[in-house]
Amino acid sequence: MSKEIQANNTLYNILSPLVQFGTRCHYNHFCVRGLEHLPTDGAYIIAPCHQQALMEPLAVLRIAPKPPVFLARADIFAKPTLRAILTFLRIMPVYRIRDGQKNIGKNQLIFEQSCRVLLDGYPLCLMAEGRHNNRHHLLNMGKGMFRIAGDAQQRLGDHPLYIVPTGIDFDEYEQPYSNVVVNIGAPIPLQPFMDTYRDNEPVALNQMRDALAKALLPQMHDIRDEEHYDEIMTLCNIMNRRVRRRNGLKNTVWNRFRTRQSISNRMDALANDDGNPEFGQLVEASRSLGEQCRRLHLAEKTVSEHWSLAATLLALLPPTALLAAAFLLPAVRQAILFCLLCYPMAIIPTHLIVKRKVADPQFRSSFNFGVRFFFSLLYTLAIGIAMACCGGAWMGRWVDLGAWWGLLVVAVVILMARLAGSVTAWLRDTLHSCHYWLLRLAKPDAIRKLADDIDATVARLYPANE
Repeated sequence: MSKEIQANNTLYNILSPLVQFGTRCHYNHFCVRGLEHLPTDGAYIIAPCHQQALMEPLAVLRIAPKPPVFLARADIFAKPTLRAILTFLRIMPVYRIRDGQKNIGKNQLIFEQSCRVLLDGYPLCLMAEGRHNNRHHLLNMGKGMFRIAGDAQQRLGDHPLYIVPTGIDFDEYEQPYSNVVVNIGAPIPLQPFMDTYRDNEPVALNQMRDALAKALLPQMHDIRDEEHYDEIMTLCNIMNRRVRRRNGLKNTVWNRFRTRQSISNRMDALANDDGNPEFGQLVEASRSLGEQCRRLHLAEKTVSEHWSLAATLLALLPPTALLAAAFLLPAVRQAILFCLLCYPMAIIPTHLIVKRKVADPQFRSSFNFGVRFFFSLLYTLAIGIAMACCGGAWMGRWVDLGAWWGLLVVAVVILMARLAGSVTAWLRDTLHSCHYWLLRLAKPDAIRKLADDIDATVARLYPANE
């Protein structure tokens, strides 16, 4: 008899912490809110929004108290080798009409397995939208997830089942060492829907879908107006710091996320107010601000998030001192080269390579993570063994550690992988701030006009009498 998909697996238990560590290292900040909402009195299905191919499941894997079992579309299980890999990763197929009417019956077995997973105390994870979307926008949800949930609740009987709305927000979709927010909302109990589900399944499925959409929207950054998505996103980026300061909020990943929500929610409310001309004027203002940034070759986020001149000058001191020390002191130069030998991924722009090779932007971050993760594992294993065997011959002129060089390499890799996000983001912010201040020196009138226009737009969206 084959083992249950959620059964204990030694190899999975070894790899899972490595993947979770790799996920954490892939981001500069990994902000999680609402862990207290994960139910403790029953089974639950985690239902995240879906804007990246693999990164949401990795985020869920990192936050779940127990290893979740995922459900994915059946067509990716077509090849036996891939099916074996996906099953090892605790992913089960779900069949749709497009997979052929004869395959729909196989879902009954999947539903039964899902119930056993839930009864064993493991969470299920189903992407709420059923497909990914590289925009801050909640797509229309199908009924497949809710059929699984309703069927599971019927099989679970009096044992409660919940759907947990989970917003996952990436402030950059393709660039490594960006930030991610995982925002878990209050769970939705399935039992109140079950009387309707037994009597009129389509009505109950619509009710479940509406309840999840209503609960999920406040947990994510959702821009409803697709026609003016770019203009609203420009305002979310370019006005963020000014709106935070207006509201007395510190510069944190969470507050930047909440401010983007606030700006887009206000714009969407104005878009729905047909008699109000303010929305059209703000759209035009956004286009003007975006055009000014393009003419200046200035990123919209840099306009908002650049550092003060004093902070920028102070930030230049450490790298300048390090470069001077490396030039003057051989020991410092050798230490830097040794660290880069241990972990070269810190300076390899894999996201640019992936961008050339992967056409679909929704898959680029996932491919980039995979490349960096597996290369790091293989490279660490190879360099660790090489140093353990030959490190004394290579590095003996420093200190004779013998085989301990191999363990030192692994320790340096772990430390550098963990610090790479913070250091890279800090250097990136330093360069962006330097660019801003150089532009302010070279084109003061253009920068001053841009700042005045942003202030006027903020005042229009957030009137002083509020």
